[in-house]
Amino acid sequence: MKQYYFSLLLILLLLLSCQQETDKTEKKEALPVSSRHTGTSEKEVGQKENQDGQQVDEALVRECTEYWAEIQRLNSIAADYFSQEFLPKALANPALPGENRKFLLALKADLHQPKEEFHSNLAIEQVLLPIFKLNKDQLGILAFPKYDIDNPDLQDISLEHKILTQHKLAPAYDNHSQTKLALHPTLADSLFKNRNRSVYTYTTQRKVKTQITNFASYHGECLLYYNYLLDNKPFKGDDKVLFGSRYSLDLNYKGEPEIDALLKSQYKKKCQDCPNSGELQKTFASLQGVEGLYFLYADTFPLNNELDTPLRGLVMKMNDKLVYLWHAEVDLVGCSCI
Repeated sequence: MKQYYFSLLLILLLLLSCQQETDKTEKKEALPVSSRHTGTSEKEVGQKENQDGQQVDEALVRECTEYWAEIQRLNSIAADYFSQEFLPKALANPALPGENRKFLLALKADLHQPKEEFHSNLAIEQVLLPIFKLNKDQLGILAFPKYDIDNPDLQDISLEHKILTQHKLAPAYDNHSQTKLALHPTLADSLFKNRNRSVYTYTTQRKVKTQITNFASYHGECLLYYNYLLDNKPFKGDDKVLFGSRYSLDLNYKGEPEIDALLKSQYKKKCQDCPNSGELQKTFASLQGVEGLYFLYADTFPLNNELDTPLRGLVMKMNDKLVYLWHAEVDLVGCSCI
């Protein structure tokens, strides 16, 4: 989608140039006094205006092309850097808690997971689970469609979708409500017949163990997701629930202003192809016994439905850069429809 952005931007540049050419005669009286009395022709002024505008836009295209190229480069080496450079140092720390050690090893496996294996697993089998509450009584682990980037059909190939289709429960499109979930309790019983429903969840301040109670799906005009609903009873009213895991992690709950500043410096809002909330992300926790891994989020509470893209993530410090090892966001803007 980012590539389409630059193509559209270049097309708009050409259209803008043509429009400026058409509007020259209408701007005759608006020419600067200096251009009317110093021998500078209207044609020369118009050419300079076009050149200046094109130079600015071309500079933006170059800047954003370099920006996305750098992100792609960092993403391409992140898994190997984590496994070869970061992980050995973390595991060598004798103060590293046992569950955190297991988590790091599982994270390594997730980062190197073959595409086919990733597509064939339920979302809840991943090492980190994004939790959102988009509407009242809908706190849950959200899963999103998966696509084969080599297939132009863009069909959802997630196991969730496959199971729903097999049971003739594929989510029906509902253009009247963004709050209506289709509940599938019978399917949930089948899914969790041989699976542990327990999940460790993490708020901005504490760890809470809870259970998956149901499975649901939502299909709106510009948003589709699956929701593994959670039992609300263990939570306090002011808990800000962010993510879950099958591992009972030991976290240090505090923000990191220096990391937040680095996040902001790496983010270029002007290069985003759709509105998003990346500029609002901030750290809230790190793993005990590990330096250089930070959990972050951007969101509102008690409902996570006011930002363009509420998000959760895990970033790794890689020399003087930050790179995502895990990231999940809900596109409430409907970028797929723009």
